Amino acid sequence: MSRFFFVEQLPVLSDSPWTAPSELVRHMRALRLAVGSEIVLLPQSGDGVAAELLENSDLLLKSVIRRPLLHLPDISIASAWPKGSRGDELVRRATELGVKRLIPLSCERSVVGRKELSPSKVSRWHKITKEVCQQCRRPDLPLIEGELLTIKQLASTFSDHLRICLSPGATPLGQVVAQSDQPILLIVGPEGGFSPAEEQQLKEDGAQLAGIGQTILRIEAAGPTALAIASHSRQSK
Repeated sequence: MSRFFFVEQLPVLSDSPWTAPSELVRHMRALRLAVGSEIVLLPQSGDGVAAELLENSDLLLKSVIRRPLLHLPDISIASAWPKGSRGDELVRRATELGVKRLIPLSCERSVVGRKELSPSKVSRWHKITKEVCQQCRRPDLPLIEGELLTIKQLASTFSDHLRICLSPGATPLGQVVAQSDQPILLIVGPEGGFSPAEEQQLKEDGAQLAGIGQTILRIEAAGPTALAIASHSRQSK
């Protein structure tokens, strides 16, 4: 797969060189791309444009090409949100591992994320996903929700998903994943655990319990670890 970069607006094909935005120029220089390197410019969705790097960091736009495809399992994470920079780490790791959708979850025992998340935070997470996807060569951006969901909303929002609640000591996650071909929603609680009322709600809504080990992981580790296990199990079927 050719090296690609995301752009806010796809340039129109022209015989004249296209002046790349400063952020894109920084990325290309950081990667030490040689003159003549072939790259692909990608918008948020849809097809891209193949381009060639010129001497002065301008780009020669060559042709419209189909968007590269990377076949990843359909796995989303609904997670209680960690404090500070740990939220950024959750976004990075989940994006690297192929999460389709990442949803901040409002829980009774949440330290962060009981009120609406600030637009500046959501904007920063979107920027992180672009940088991570370019680095790990993932051409599709994950959907990062800015709106908090509650435990009660999960069943209706993800009615067609296999909903799996992480719980230490429960049936190993790989075994639970192997029982279904449905898209997967991994549900990660706060470090204080779900309240009894939330646990009851999850059971009533048909969520299955699954474990990823005997220890308690921090929020930013639990979701990505479960994602890696579930993705491997699904791709191994």
